[in-house]
Amino acid sequence: MSNIKIDSRSGERLSFFQLFEQRYMQVEIPIIQRDYAQGRIEVAEVRDTFLQALHGYLEKGLPFQDLDFVYGSVISNDTGRHRFIPLDGQQRLTTLFLLHWYLAQIADQQESFRRVLSTDGNSHFTYETRSSSREFCNALVGNDIDFCALLLESGTECLSKTIKDRSWFYLSWESDPTISSMLTMLDAIHLHFSGNVDYFDKLNDKDKPVITFRFLNLAEFNLTDDLYIKMNARGKPLTEFENFKARLEKTIKSFTGDWPEYRLSFKYTPVSGYEYFIHKIDTDWADLFWCYRNVVTKDNSFDDELMNYIAICAANFLLLQEAEDSYSLQKQLFGSGGKVNSLSFMEYEQYGYLSQTLIAELIMQLDLLRGHASSCSGLSIYLENNRYYDEESIFKKIITNNSSFSEKVRFHAFYAGVANGKIGEELASWMRVVFNLTENTIFNTIDDYHKALLSINELSQRDDTVLNLLIQDVMIKGFLAVQVSEEKLKAHLLIKSSEWKEAILALENHEYFRGQIGFALKFSGIADYFNSHGNVDWDDVKENYFTRFKHYADTSSAVFSAIGESSEVLDFAWERAVLSKGDYLTSTTADRFNLLSSRTNKNNVERDHSWHRLLRQDSNILWNARQQHVKAVLDDPDFDMGDLRGGLERICAKALSEQPFNWRTILIEKSELFNLSNQGFIVLNTHESVLLHESQRNHYQSELYSKYLELELKDRKLNTAPFKHKFYNSVRSGEDISFLHLSGFSLHGQQVELEIFFRDNQYNILFYRNDETVPFSDELQSAMESCGFIVLADSKDYNPEDWQCSDDNYVYYCEEPDRALAIISNLCTRLSDLAREQLS
Repeated sequence: MSNIKIDSRSGERLSFFQLFEQRYMQVEIPIIQRDYAQGRIEVAEVRDTFLQALHGYLEKGLPFQDLDFVYGSVISNDTGRHRFIPLDGQQRLTTLFLLHWYLAQIADQQESFRRVLSTDGNSHFTYETRSSSREFCNALVGNDIDFCALLLESGTECLSKTIKDRSWFYLSWESDPTISSMLTMLDAIHLHFSGNVDYFDKLNDKDKPVITFRFLNLAEFNLTDDLYIKMNARGKPLTEFENFKARLEKTIKSFTGDWPEYRLSFKYTPVSGYEYFIHKIDTDWADLFWCYRNVVTKDNSFDDELMNYIAICAANFLLLQEAEDSYSLQKQLFGSGGKVNSLSFMEYEQYGYLSQTLIAELIMQLDLLRGHASSCSGLSIYLENNRYYDEESIFKKIITNNSSFSEKVRFHAFYAGVANGKIGEELASWMRVVFNLTENTIFNTIDDYHKALLSINELSQRDDTVLNLLIQDVMIKGFLAVQVSEEKLKAHLLIKSSEWKEAILALENHEYFRGQIGFALKFSGIADYFNSHGNVDWDDVKENYFTRFKHYADTSSAVFSAIGESSEVLDFAWERAVLSKGDYLTSTTADRFNLLSSRTNKNNVERDHSWHRLLRQDSNILWNARQQHVKAVLDDPDFDMGDLRGGLERICAKALSEQPFNWRTILIEKSELFNLSNQGFIVLNTHESVLLHESQRNHYQSELYSKYLELELKDRKLNTAPFKHKFYNSVRSGEDISFLHLSGFSLHGQQVELEIFFRDNQYNILFYRNDETVPFSDELQSAMESCGFIVLADSKDYNPEDWQCSDDNYVYYCEEPDRALAIISNLCTRLSDLAREQLS
């Protein structure tokens, strides 16, 4: 729409009929105009809203209901009928043309309509965009429809189908978008106006017509064709946002309450919210969003970006008006994954969401975004060089509707803080607390987000610094309780001294800890002191809390700087060292535990099973015990920040020399086992110890004890000849057991193989033949018996269902891996001797 300023007194009030009958006009929609858009199928809301308004005017019957300005150029010609080329009003005029034709048809006023709207079969309302559009207008004016014999479409009367069935309608016309839109509009008119035969006279009352508009000849303003072209954008239709904006401006104009004081630089007195909004959205705010016009789509417009921004601002505002657990509101405003729903204008009206206070909030937010930045610089930056809030990065996620719940909370908190006067160091301090709370709280649902939003908004309005509020033990809901407690304790330390402030912020800013450092406060005894005394007013001369805190800060920083991206950097020495102090594994369902060795985000592993998660303060006794194993490593005399891996390996070696053989010592000794488990999951129960290659048992898995045996065979370089092949068979089901398999040996033509698996807390070494119809040779039986093997049927507690082979094969049982390795070695030696004897 143009920014031309037109005095309402300049326009002549006319009805549609009067434009032709009194002003003797021929209306021509020029080629440069876009096709008729109100009849497009995809703009049903715009179409229905306009028709509802027209119907309402005619039903009430009050005269002179203006449809705003219709203006353009009037060109005189020799025929005596002036050509009117509309610059603005094409859509309204077309709809009125179709409405007049329809009402004339059902009121039996066709001749009256034709007398005013045509001459010699040529319509005085016509489109010059395509010859087909012009021909259709002529045909429509010159022909009538029998409304008592309309054709049916899906059981319903269909005017467009009836028109297309007439002999005067050419099939090729269906490819004309203007004609197609006109037919769609006629169907909609029939739906809204069927039976209203008296409306035609109300439209065309010579003295008091119900529907009028203000007619304006722009030639009187000496406007050039260049402006005409720019305003019509070469046939480009109004965008969804332009329609939304126009209707929103009309709604804002209707508000009658008091506005905050708004001022514009070119006005000496305050202006209304409506005046302020319509000026800013076409100037300063448009300049701001122009800088981000291609962030969502490369269409060189900022429509989608601004619509997304309005959506999140409106959603947050509406949530803040409601108490917690407002499920229906949350569902209307947000979709899957926390994306903000893009509501149509009709939906905003239908739900009663549009209010003067909402618009005032939106104005404030947009003004804060624009700030004092220049027109080409984009967002106004309030907080330079900080790690807690990246204003531009978060803003881009907001306008692409691609922000997480945490980022949405930070976005609101930042501008709520600015709006409430937070600047400089206090703004940074505020966003530090917000960052720590949001980064270390899990938001699973819209309700979680709603609660956090309410809490952070209330906190932002408190009249004090954020650190003072924390020291005063202000209630903060909606966030992880232990993180809130941690922030309150740290607030005391931050104001205790500059030395404490520097140490706290340094550890918080470690990339791995991301603001959560409660473990260091706990390990150093500070948390216990604070919980007992409610302060940190200890005697610094007598106590060594700062020294202890620095010890855990420095040692943990060294470890997680090394393994923050991957534990493999240290050959999983950290996990193995902590395991040497005790069982630290986090648990989940189906006897599954996690080694915390993976940094993957898949299946929420990083969120639920990580060192970051384990080191969170927790009142759970078992959880505290796990954390103590971490503390024990950091306190171990062999821990060496100068030789991190070496020190951790020494801790592991000492544990192996002192602890009995079990699943923990297997993992401590064999670092390569950690590489098998891509997400760190292991199954542990009284019956089995299984490394899951992924997170579930429907993927490959390796039994821990048998896998250890395979690795020991390789590490000890034990000769397994005469078997030619050796491989470890991982399985993909909880019903199957992984095993080590030796094959590729035959004696006198009889193929024999060896399987080693771990079941019922012992190694099972099975020696079997491939062809079970042929009994073992005497030599093999003798070899088996000399090595301590027994016939499977003679073994203790033999159960045929547990075995998939004949019960006359041989088996050996033992609990210790060294014994199993010795038996395998001994057997291979005996078999090699038999193989040599066979050759001789």
